[in-house]
Amino acid sequence: MASRSAAVDVLADVVGWSGLPKWQPDWEVTERLLGLALPDDYKALLDTVPMGEYAGTVSMNAPTLRGHEGDLLALFREVMLSLKSGRKKPYAAFPELPGLIPWAEFDHPMGGTLFWLADEGNPNSWPVVAWGADGNWEEYDVGAVGFLIALVRGKLPSKLLAPKPGAPAYRTSQDLPGAPNNTGR
Repeated sequence: MASRSAAVDVLADVVGWSGLPKWQPDWEVTERLLGLALPDDYKALLDTVPMGEYAGTVSMNAPTLRGHEGDLLALFREVMLSLKSGRKKPYAAFPELPGLIPWAEFDHPMGGTLFWLADEGNPNSWPVVAWGADGNWEEYDVGAVGFLIALVRGKLPSKLLAPKPGAPAYRTSQDLPGAPNNTGR
């Protein structure tokens, strides 16, 4: 379990989450499969706030689903294949470094994927990169939690992502049928 951070506490407060996740990712397995450590804020977030949807637009799942427990890249298999095929992209795909590692999807207004631009340095310094379905890219000099805080507060400087009007700041998906549970809660 990753240690809580002040930023995760801020995000949990902003979105009104005070419960406990029903799935605790096994970060040792996830990082071993990836061959890299992941950002601490991302791990602390999923250890504190369960998978769900932020601002009606960003969907975040734990690396647990579809028979590939702990495999973050398997969760985004099609996206990774798209990055490696077709026209040249402005960023390389992991395992090339620096390269993109996906961590969430968004669907408003155009849709797309959120990545870290991973390198061999400190994962807590990896910027977030958005790739829109329209082929546009944006880079943010914040981590996953800082990105989500800005999004739900309506302060994310983006042409690709915006809070969906009328959507709640956060909606958990841990109680949906078929959602993983390894804590017995």
